[in-house]
Amino acid sequence: MATTHVEKAQKQVILPIGKDAGWLDARELVRTKGGLPSNALHDDVLVRSDDWKQLKGTGYYAAWAREVLVYPGQNGMFEKGHDVVDASKDDKGREWVFPASQIPEVAIGQSKVGLFVDPQNIEVNDKRVVILAESKSVVVLTPFIQNNGEVGKVHEATRVPLYVDEALRDQLTEQEKRWLYRINGAGVRPLARYLDVGYDYGRSVGAYDGPDSWFGVASFGLEEAAPPVVASNTAQFKALLRDAKENLAELSETVRTEKLERLQKLVRALEIKG
Repeated sequence: MATTHVEKAQKQVILPIGKDAGWLDARELVRTKGGLPSNALHDDVLVRSDDWKQLKGTGYYAAWAREVLVYPGQNGMFEKGHDVVDASKDDKGREWVFPASQIPEVAIGQSKVGLFVDPQNIEVNDKRVVILAESKSVVVLTPFIQNNGEVGKVHEATRVPLYVDEALRDQLTEQEKRWLYRINGAGVRPLARYLDVGYDYGRSVGAYDGPDSWFGVASFGLEEAAPPVVASNTAQFKALLRDAKENLAELSETVRTEKLERLQKLVRALEIKG
């Protein structure tokens, strides 16, 4: 008898290491384990599943994501040839910098624009921390939220909220809402996520806290996903099939037989398969 191999579905999961650290140290702690979780994975855990329940009470959140949000000062623009320098230095007196050469051309000179950056490399010396990324790892976000703590509509690829006109915010569904926390000045800020901030139920995206903030550290991995719910009860299947045949018989009294031919074939095929 032939056997059928069924591949088990897997999903990404967050794997806390039980430590808190600043963002640079957090990256290093999980460097050989695949790196920090993405903002999208945090979002899946916090908003689109009940997986957060397994992390609640562990002390993991607030926690670091691997990406960095880069934005000009409030109501400002990226300028050609000008690096983005965070408005504040870190605890070691270093500037956090996103080089002008890394800013996509389409983002320069435009209002309400931010950048979602997945760094490939970070150069650190006594004076600067420079975030480096390939162009494919930089996503232009527009319209970018200008006010700290403002609600917006989630950008699906990055899970960062985008600006929505105040008159339209009430039309956002709960699944669409995210809150962005940012500083008023220019930001080169690692992203953080929180489990409980007021009323937002895990929907806050943090680009406000400094990189030395003591937040949760985790890597990520794969685990077997719960199997999809499939109706497999034989008695239930037969009852549904019986009802379908009865409904077809009733329809055949008012509808021409040729109109029902495909449905009749389908029912017969299900009878054979069942």
